[in-house]
Amino acid sequence: MKVHFIALIISISIPVTGQNLVPNPSFENLNYCPFDRGQINAAIPWETASSGTPDLYNSCSNGQYLKVPFAGRWIDSYQNPKSGKGYAAIELYTNGNLSSGNSEYMEVKLLSALKNSTNYFIEFYIAPDITQIGFFGYTDAVGLAFSESFYYKTIGPMEALPLTPAIENRGKLITDTADWTRISGCYTAKGGENYAIIGNFRSTQETVVEFVNPTYPFNSYFYVDDVLIQAFDPLPDTLLLCDGQSKSYNAAFLDANYQWSTGSKDSVLTIQSEGIYSVEATLGQCTLRDTIHVLGTHEKGSFPKDTVICEDEPLILSAPLMGEYAWSDGSKNKDLSVSASGVYELNVKNECGLFFFSTNVTANDCACNIYVPNAFSPNSEGVNNILEVFFGCDFEYKMLNFNIFDRWGNLVYSASNNEAIKWDGLYKNKLVPNGAYTWFLEYEVIRNGLAQKLLKRGDVTVVN
Repeated sequence: MKVHFIALIISISIPVTGQNLVPNPSFENLNYCPFDRGQINAAIPWETASSGTPDLYNSCSNGQYLKVPFAGRWIDSYQNPKSGKGYAAIELYTNGNLSSGNSEYMEVKLLSALKNSTNYFIEFYIAPDITQIGFFGYTDAVGLAFSESFYYKTIGPMEALPLTPAIENRGKLITDTADWTRISGCYTAKGGENYAIIGNFRSTQETVVEFVNPTYPFNSYFYVDDVLIQAFDPLPDTLLLCDGQSKSYNAAFLDANYQWSTGSKDSVLTIQSEGIYSVEATLGQCTLRDTIHVLGTHEKGSFPKDTVICEDEPLILSAPLMGEYAWSDGSKNKDLSVSASGVYELNVKNECGLFFFSTNVTANDCACNIYVPNAFSPNSEGVNNILEVFFGCDFEYKMLNFNIFDRWGNLVYSASNNEAIKWDGLYKNKLVPNGAYTWFLEYEVIRNGLAQKLLKRGDVTVVN
């Protein structure tokens, strides 16, 4: 094998850029100022996902109970926004016989679909609207689910949307009315998720609630603000590291703590050698992971030396480096299938330079010539009275099993593990009847240090 290269000196530091995939995440962008309840669609592109009617509050509103921070269901409702000048609100529980179901749901189309197998961090903030009159209370159940297409469903009293949330708060009542409670978690995407839906995905019977002064009917009503869905994907899948260079990657992500496979706890890692590197970013109970495979420009044995192959078993030559490929036969693909003798050359051009690879391939006919007579006469006349098997192999071989069966499936002869094959026609110390017998031969051929099992079968006629 021959390898030549011309190196280009490049030093690169790649920063992390993260994007919140939720448009209008804090409900500040309005196509009109809300003047009544149920106007979530004023915060474009938010919509309802069921027959419920999520509310929108903003400081621009002059409607009763709609002007932030004096916004909510009651005259004593009060909440400052988590950020900006407004927020949304939804019912998360009701024990009334309402056609809107147990919960209301707010839905938004993401800026781009989620990518398969990519880790995402999801969070939003909620706060209960509690009046001193006591008709409203606390609940534990709220989550965020995904859908590939726009989702809308009319649900019956006390029912929930039949979706599985990607993240969900369960088992702990949300009771902080003065501040905002963070709901967050990790999610590994299936790919193609285009819409996010927030609400309670549990029925009335499944929802845990607490009320200061319970009456009937009663419900839980919560403000929602600052919705975030962001991919944790700071590292490319593969990196080509030019000789003598290093590259730095920044995995900085929100307020996470970091742990690299090297032991470093900094958000930035400088890579100076080949290998597989991974990083974990932890936010609360959520741990996000990403991995990079770093390749070098010097040979690692992935391009073969001059080699011998079998004509019936093509060799796949694969470019050992990333880049633009030019094979001696004109192919531009990364891989080349070879079944004939010849010299095969490859040029790879990438940011590190121009690299040249070459190998001389010799293709041989590797088939084993195996001869098994189609008839013999075990009648003790001394001519053709023993069945033998003859091997003609250019490679090392090993006979594994040779078995002969009669027409009823009885095993009448067997040899194994390179034992000499010599059948005298006897079965249980008696000559077998005239007729056809089926044989099976399993053997192993060693080529280029690799063993390959092969199987042959045929018939032999016994004539006494």
